[in-house]
Amino acid sequence: MHEGMSHRIEMVLRLMAVLTLGALGLSACGGREEGKRSPSPAAAGEVRQYCTSVLAVETIPEPAIDLDALPPDQQVEEAKKFARESIRPLADDIVASAPEQVREEVAVLNNAVREMENTGNFDVFEGPEVVEASKVAHEFDLENCGWERVDVTATNYAFGGVPNQLRAGATSFELANNGSEHHEMVIFRKNDDTRETFDQLLALPEEEAEKKVTFVAATDAMPREDGVYTIANLRAGQYAMVCFIPVGSTPEAEKAAEESKQEIQGPPHFTRGMKSEFTVR
Repeated sequence: MHEGMSHRIEMVLRLMAVLTLGALGLSACGGREEGKRSPSPAAAGEVRQYCTSVLAVETIPEPAIDLDALPPDQQVEEAKKFARESIRPLADDIVASAPEQVREEVAVLNNAVREMENTGNFDVFEGPEVVEASKVAHEFDLENCGWERVDVTATNYAFGGVPNQLRAGATSFELANNGSEHHEMVIFRKNDDTRETFDQLLALPEEEAEKKVTFVAATDAMPREDGVYTIANLRAGQYAMVCFIPVGSTPEAEKAAEESKQEIQGPPHFTRGMKSEFTVR
């Protein structure tokens, strides 16, 4: 199941990161900058439509394309198209319903999405103003939208903090990487007619395994990075959280591999135990 899986997920992560108003994986490490305002509490009725629209963006299905098969210029064009056709209607809903407490942050994020629609420039979402707006908006969402929160700690090679059982509904998985290697958390739901265990599924050829599970959500974090999250609208069933990144994927090793246009050849982290299973009821 792991051959090529991590590379495809990384491309999905990159595309989703630059398109969602929640800016997956773009929250800065550590606390908010000194002097930044904190959003004040809002009434539930005031934010209901806003929260519904944000959740729709955060859980939008991945593009139905094989990003790995496209050259870089076509990946950019697909990103621009996805932003225009899939993200823009939802972004407009968020702008229209944004409570006063986060209206300023939503405007910043919406402008970034607009620039992405026009240019396909990924770097626009890495600016400090956009990162800070994403962080403040996500904190507001956690406080006001009624989502469950699961704080996950990644180490070499395990996930900590994942409960054995969760309630169905919107859940924000908050990732902190305390390990020395790059880690991801990829969440799958076992299809209702699948009888194999997750261990058996992970041992299958990738194409066969993918027919038996449904991709739910994913994000990743570099060493000592926290504040990274992914949101899933969970329904009843059996789930697994898996890291497909190869053993030895330190920032230095990844930089060297990129410069040499090679791949790190270590076995996937899940083969060392970086996998957690949980049930949603």
